Amino acid sequence: MRAPTCLRKAAVISAATVALSGIATAAAGTANAVPGQGISSTALQSYSCSKAYYTGTAVTEYGDTGNRVIEAQCQLHWRGFLSSGQVDGIFGNNTYNAVLSFQKEFNRDCSGGLSVDGVVGTYTWGALRSPCPS
Repeated sequence: MRAPTCLRKAAVISAATVALSGIATAAAGTANAVPGQGISSTALQSYSCSKAYYTGTAVTEYGDTGNRVIEAQCQLHWRGFLSSGQVDGIFGNNTYNAVLSFQKEFNRDCSGGLSVDGVVGTYTWGALRSPCPS
Protein backbone atom coordinates (compact mmCIF):
# COMPACT_ATOMS: atom_id res chain seq x y z
CA MET A 1 0.00 0.00 0.00
CA ARG A 2 1.38 3.44 -0.96
CA ALA A 3 1.65 6.25 1.54
CA PRO A 4 -0.64 9.22 0.92
CA THR A 5 0.80 11.90 -1.39
CA CYS A 6 1.21 14.42 1.43
CA LEU A 7 3.35 11.93 3.42
CA ARG A 8 5.55 11.14 0.39
CA LYS A 9 6.07 14.87 -0.23
CA ALA A 10 6.92 15.42 3.43
CA ALA A 11 9.51 12.61 3.29
CA VAL A 12 11.13 14.08 0.16
CA ILE A 13 11.22 17.56 1.71
CA SER A 14 12.73 16.17 4.92
CA ALA A 15 15.42 14.32 3.00
CA ALA A 16 16.25 17.41 0.97
CA THR A 17 16.41 19.51 4.13
CA VAL A 18 18.85 17.09 5.76
CA ALA A 19 21.00 16.97 2.60
CA LEU A 20 21.14 20.74 2.30
CA SER A 21 21.59 21.52 5.99
CA GLY A 22 25.38 21.33 5.72
CA ILE A 23 25.35 23.81 2.84
CA ALA A 24 22.99 26.14 4.68
CA THR A 25 25.12 25.96 7.82
CA ALA A 26 28.28 26.79 5.87
CA ALA A 27 26.59 29.64 4.01
CA ALA A 28 24.96 31.11 7.12
CA GLY A 29 28.26 32.54 8.29
CA THR A 30 28.70 34.50 5.04
CA ALA A 31 25.14 35.70 4.45
CA ASN A 32 25.51 39.06 6.19
CA ALA A 33 29.26 39.48 6.08
CA VAL A 34 30.77 42.92 5.73
CA PRO A 35 34.41 43.93 5.47
CA GLY A 36 36.12 44.12 8.81
CA GLN A 37 33.67 41.84 10.63
CA GLY A 38 35.20 38.66 9.26
CA ILE A 39 33.83 35.33 8.21
CA SER A 40 35.00 31.88 9.14
CA SER A 41 38.71 31.55 8.54
CA THR A 42 38.46 27.76 8.40
CA ALA A 43 38.79 26.74 4.78
CA LEU A 44 36.50 23.90 3.80
CA GLN A 45 38.63 23.10 0.76
CA SER A 46 41.74 24.31 -0.97
CA TYR A 47 41.77 24.63 -4.76
CA SER A 48 44.43 24.16 -7.40
CA CYS A 49 45.08 27.12 -9.65
CA SER A 50 46.02 24.92 -12.59
CA LYS A 51 42.74 25.53 -14.46
CA ALA A 52 40.28 28.34 -15.13
CA TYR A 53 37.27 28.41 -12.81
CA TYR A 54 35.55 31.46 -14.31
CA THR A 55 35.97 33.58 -17.44
CA GLY A 56 33.35 36.30 -16.95
CA THR A 57 33.41 39.73 -15.38
CA ALA A 58 30.52 39.72 -12.87
CA VAL A 59 30.98 41.71 -9.68
CA THR A 60 32.67 39.55 -7.06
CA GLU A 61 32.88 40.95 -3.56
CA TYR A 62 33.18 40.31 0.16
CA GLY A 63 30.95 37.47 1.30
CA ASP A 64 30.75 35.79 -2.12
CA THR A 65 31.71 32.15 -2.58
CA GLY A 66 32.24 29.82 -5.51
CA ASN A 67 34.01 29.70 -8.86
CA ARG A 68 34.20 33.48 -9.38
CA VAL A 69 35.96 33.83 -6.05
CA ILE A 70 38.30 30.90 -6.76
CA GLU A 71 39.29 32.46 -10.10
CA ALA A 72 39.94 35.86 -8.50
CA GLN A 73 41.95 34.20 -5.74
CA CYS A 74 44.01 32.23 -8.28
CA GLN A 75 44.75 35.42 -10.23
CA LEU A 76 45.80 37.09 -6.96
CA HIS A 77 47.88 34.04 -5.99
CA TRP A 78 49.75 34.04 -9.33
CA ARG A 79 50.60 37.69 -8.75
CA GLY A 80 51.81 37.07 -5.18
CA PHE A 81 48.94 38.68 -3.27
CA LEU A 82 47.65 35.40 -1.76
CA SER A 83 49.33 32.13 -0.79
CA SER A 84 48.09 28.87 -2.31
CA GLY A 85 46.51 27.96 1.03
CA GLN A 86 44.36 31.09 0.87
CA VAL A 87 42.64 29.96 -2.34
CA ASP A 88 39.51 28.58 -0.66
CA GLY A 89 36.56 29.96 -2.64
CA ILE A 90 35.48 32.28 0.16
CA PHE A 91 35.79 36.05 -0.35
CA GLY A 92 36.79 37.01 3.19
CA ASN A 93 39.26 39.40 4.77
CA ASN A 94 42.35 37.90 3.10
CA THR A 95 40.87 38.17 -0.37
CA TYR A 96 39.44 41.63 0.30
CA ASN A 97 42.84 42.93 1.43
CA ALA A 98 44.60 41.21 -1.48
CA VAL A 99 42.23 42.87 -3.96
CA LEU A 100 42.85 46.27 -2.36
CA SER A 101 46.63 45.76 -2.58
CA PHE A 102 46.39 44.60 -6.20
CA GLN A 103 44.22 47.58 -7.18
CA LYS A 104 46.70 50.01 -5.57
CA GLU A 105 49.71 48.36 -7.23
CA PHE A 106 47.98 48.21 -10.62
CA ASN A 107 47.13 51.91 -10.43
CA ARG A 108 50.69 52.79 -9.41
CA ASP A 109 52.62 50.54 -11.79
CA CYS A 110 50.31 50.31 -14.79
CA SER A 111 48.79 53.79 -14.94
CA GLY A 112 45.48 52.12 -14.18
CA GLY A 113 42.30 53.82 -13.16
CA LEU A 114 40.87 51.12 -10.94
CA SER A 115 38.63 52.01 -8.02
CA VAL A 116 40.46 50.90 -4.89
CA ASP A 117 37.41 49.38 -3.23
CA GLY A 118 38.22 45.70 -2.69
CA VAL A 119 35.60 44.66 -5.24
CA VAL A 120 36.44 42.62 -8.33
CA GLY A 121 34.30 44.27 -10.99
CA THR A 122 34.62 44.48 -14.76
CA TYR A 123 37.77 46.64 -14.75
CA THR A 124 39.50 44.74 -11.96
CA TRP A 125 38.81 41.44 -13.77
CA GLY A 126 40.46 42.92 -16.84
CA ALA A 127 43.42 44.11 -14.82
CA LEU A 128 43.83 40.74 -13.09
CA ARG A 129 43.96 39.07 -16.51
CA SER A 130 46.33 41.63 -18.02
CA PRO A 131 50.13 41.22 -18.20
CA CYS A 132 50.73 44.33 -16.06
CA PRO A 133 52.19 44.40 -13.48
CA SER A 134 54.49 41.55 -14.37
